[in-house]
Amino acid sequence: MDLSRKTIQNLTQCLDEKREELTVFYRQFGEKLYNDSTDPAIATGALSAERITSWRSQMAERITETKSLLDIKDALTRQQELVHFKKELSVNLQEENALYRNLLEELGRAFYSQYTERDAAIFGDTYEKASVEGNILIQLEGKQDTLQHQLAESGFFGKLFAQFKMAGLASNLRQQKSRVMRILADGASSMVTSGALEQQISDGSLDSDFTKVYFDIKDAIIRLEELKKRGNTLETDFAAIATILENGNASANPLRRMDELRHHIKETDKRIDSLTILSSREYSDKFLDENGVSLLGNTGDGHTFSDMGSYAHQLEQIALLRSDISVICRKIEVLETSFKIESLTKQISQYERSITDYERKILHYQEMSESLRKNIRESTDEKLRLHSYKETIENTLR
Repeated sequence: MDLSRKTIQNLTQCLDEKREELTVFYRQFGEKLYNDSTDPAIATGALSAERITSWRSQMAERITETKSLLDIKDALTRQQELVHFKKELSVNLQEENALYRNLLEELGRAFYSQYTERDAAIFGDTYEKASVEGNILIQLEGKQDTLQHQLAESGFFGKLFAQFKMAGLASNLRQQKSRVMRILADGASSMVTSGALEQQISDGSLDSDFTKVYFDIKDAIIRLEELKKRGNTLETDFAAIATILENGNASANPLRRMDELRHHIKETDKRIDSLTILSSREYSDKFLDENGVSLLGNTGDGHTFSDMGSYAHQLEQIALLRSDISVICRKIEVLETSFKIESLTKQISQYERSITDYERKILHYQEMSESLRKNIRESTDEKLRLHSYKETIENTLR
């Protein structure tokens, strides 16, 4: 019994494998049928126009959704790269702007420190503004010196008051220094952009130290322009990505849209698989029965493939798999029937044992009944005797 059950278990596993193999082959055969239907050179007429139209529609839908999914995925990957590039660009731009501003301040300070009347045309206005603001800075620095002196000589409360005033003065000093440097830097920028320094370099009148700073500034300007161009390119790329996401209905939530597309593609694949399997199975049913036997006739072994057309090879494979499945099913059925027969045999034996037991009990109860009837008769006779005896005694008492 255990061996038979193990055999059924192994056969059932083998049956599942064969059925899966047949399903896979149906799918492959169905795909070939539909692919052949799209080739004008192969006019088999194996499938109906309605089926072909449905298959083409679902395949087109799958291709469209897959392309949309890949486009969104690529766009998000590119977007992440662009965000990284933009951060790097922002850092580089800040560093270059700071360097550019420092070079302008350096040039402005140099011109201010060596200013002569010959520079009035290109730097005179800047020199006057810087001088005015510089005098204010000198006055603030003088106040700072006075407060530091007071701080050193004052008592406790005097020190507190001096420290409070110095804190406010330090802020004014920073702002005034920044104002002076901004004037100098703006003046240097005007000289560079106007071409005044380039003219002096051409005629050899510009000091060599100024010349070096000037070319450093020009290099910084080139780098800044290049960074700005890269920034513009990044914005163009961001806009292109936004268009791709919008076209794919993924602007609001790209990840959710990708999940939707994956679900749609999965469902479409199921429909396509079902259609290909159904179509190939129906085509095979025109030539083969469920047991893999040819419906075209019998040549002795139950199979005739020579007249099955272009797909005779596929039909032969399907016939073999159907036959294998049929044989396995019959083997399982034989074993399961044997189990049923064995079970019924045991049940019949149990019924027979029960009948024997019941008959034995019936005989026993019959014997008990006869004994009880005898007891009833004897008890009745005794009862009558006692009644007679009782009457006799009563008569003697009268």
